[in-house]
Amino acid sequence: MKKITIVFLIVFVMIFFVFGCAEHLPESQNMNENKLENDKSDSQELSEESERKVEEVLPPTDVEISDKSAVVSYSGEEFEKSVFAVGDTMLYVCGIKPDGEYFVGCMQQEEDIFREFTIETDEGMRAFNMVVDRQGRCHILWMSVEKFEAGDQSVDRITYEKSCITIVDNTGKLEKEIDVTDLFSSGYKRPFCFVTDKDGNYYFENEKEIIQIQNDGTKGTVILCDGWVEGIGIGKSGIVYCTYQLENGERKLGRIEENMFCTIDLQLPQSKASYAGIYAGTDAELFIFNKESGVFAFDEDEIETRLTETELPIKGPEIAGYGILSDGRLCIMEQGNESAVFYYVPTGK
Repeated sequence: MKKITIVFLIVFVMIFFVFGCAEHLPESQNMNENKLENDKSDSQELSEESERKVEEVLPPTDVEISDKSAVVSYSGEEFEKSVFAVGDTMLYVCGIKPDGEYFVGCMQQEEDIFREFTIETDEGMRAFNMVVDRQGRCHILWMSVEKFEAGDQSVDRITYEKSCITIVDNTGKLEKEIDVTDLFSSGYKRPFCFVTDKDGNYYFENEKEIIQIQNDGTKGTVILCDGWVEGIGIGKSGIVYCTYQLENGERKLGRIEENMFCTIDLQLPQSKASYAGIYAGTDAELFIFNKESGVFAFDEDEIETRLTETELPIKGPEIAGYGILSDGRLCIMEQGNESAVFYYVPTGK
């Protein structure tokens, strides 16, 4: 039975390769003087790709989709958010206390206080990106910084002398540290998109490129997109997706198949904000979040509005952080003059 399944998948992949994807040639000139050229990429045998698809890890089937809205006021010590991430049933934060001390914490959905934990890193390291995987673990990208005075303020400046990714479980226990210093010290800058797939590979944006970091910390494939990358995420199927903006201002959705960029024939609704939030859906392949326009579901090359602009509890710059939980709810963090507030809004079916 396994052999039959693999043969079928090989035929399917070959058909998809011919009809579904277009290979894109690199531009003749690089607009970023710090961008690295990547003339070689590791290729995978087709049979290995097919076996990985057979072994695809899907979200747990026993997760109950929630239609419950909730508003939770934070009851812990005041803090200023630096980095925030949501995934599975967990919320993670790297924040700054009133005395300037950094802390890292986590809590389950609808709890009202972060449990602080300690991650031993080199002195002068600061968290710049977080992503939560389907097991509720948090992957944190750290980079070395130095202090410099800007007017009457002391500001952190990235030195790129040291970079690493730490993986912690939902109790804050360190599972693994991956050194990625060579990658970022050689020219790539601090990313704004940062995701991980089921194999432990990471993806981040570099203008019109998506860069893969293999699970051992080495540089993987470089994929050229059709426009400026605004968001990267993993679909319910495990496929890597991205949102990007064309020169004419249109925003589009694409996916990565066989280490190549594949266009999807649809245009995202016009919006003042980017479609930066991309998450595995519950009843659909993807949920896509826009801080001004709401939540959209993507499935089978069609897009559906799940949460309109008027249904957002807050929007735009009022949103300090966001993400979508495994029960299908959008989680939004608000930080104003008082304590943080967390909104939970159903989007799944």
